[in-house]
Amino acid sequence: MVSVVAYRAYGLSIHTELACPELSPLDLEVGTPDLTIRLLEPATATEETLANGRYEVLPGLFRLDVPDVARYRVEDGSRIFIEPRPNVPLDKVRLFLLGSVMGAVLYQRGFFPLHGSAVETPWGAMIFVGNQGAGKSTLAAQFLQRGYRLLSDDVCAVAPGHGGFEIPPALAQFRLCADAFERFGPAPAARFDVDKFVIPMGERYSPHPVPLAAIHILADHDEETPVFHIVRGFDRVQRLLENLYRPHYLKGQETQRELMRLAGRIAEKTTVVSVIRKRDPEKLKDMVEFLESAWSEHFTLIAAKEKF
Repeated sequence: MVSVVAYRAYGLSIHTELACPELSPLDLEVGTPDLTIRLLEPATATEETLANGRYEVLPGLFRLDVPDVARYRVEDGSRIFIEPRPNVPLDKVRLFLLGSVMGAVLYQRGFFPLHGSAVETPWGAMIFVGNQGAGKSTLAAQFLQRGYRLLSDDVCAVAPGHGGFEIPPALAQFRLCADAFERFGPAPAARFDVDKFVIPMGERYSPHPVPLAAIHILADHDEETPVFHIVRGFDRVQRLLENLYRPHYLKGQETQRELMRLAGRIAEKTTVVSVIRKRDPEKLKDMVEFLESAWSEHFTLIAAKEKF
């Protein structure tokens, strides 16, 4: 009999045949799961021809073929099938499962997945997005060192909430590049996983959805003084679409039109901010203080500051 483990991520109950220690455990007896993950027999070396080379998007169906790792199939946002390559380490299988494949699940289920990191603050959930290497995880990690809690790293799922939108908690871990990991400080349970250091969050992980306050788009300049600029008008929608997670996975989804409309509603209900700063690892603490000051000015507290 195949062993099944239960977890929760992105507000979804998950029953999986592949153990995923990156996820928060859940009572296996809690009803019918939102998502099931099946681990099939190892795939043959023969490669399938997919519409876009390594992936294929059809209504209700997503397929991904990662050479030397696994083949993945996602159906209707509720079922994942994995065919690992022979003798592949399972940490590599999970890396793509919890990143690219889970992003496809979120698209199929109608979430709005952003490529960024989110932290819980007294003003609500704050997301940091930006280009590859913009320092999203590094900045979020600095907030954790100040006592804040992580909601999501790499993939942030924006979901409808009470009167607005919220961020459900995702993976209870951070993935940091080597230099950011060195600055993070002692992390006894950390491990190196494929290309980055993985740090389990433990009590620094927020287990409940948090109302979304703002989405910060990180950019660089050479000036010493950072800029906190609230984006207005239709440009808000465009900036959100530019920061989708794996946006090429959206084209062909049944939910594509609805997600375009959802972008407009998120822009209407949520503050979108352009944060332009000089990237200096030695001034990360100053950046956190700058943002805390801006948040105090522009947002209303929803939780006691003493909690953080």
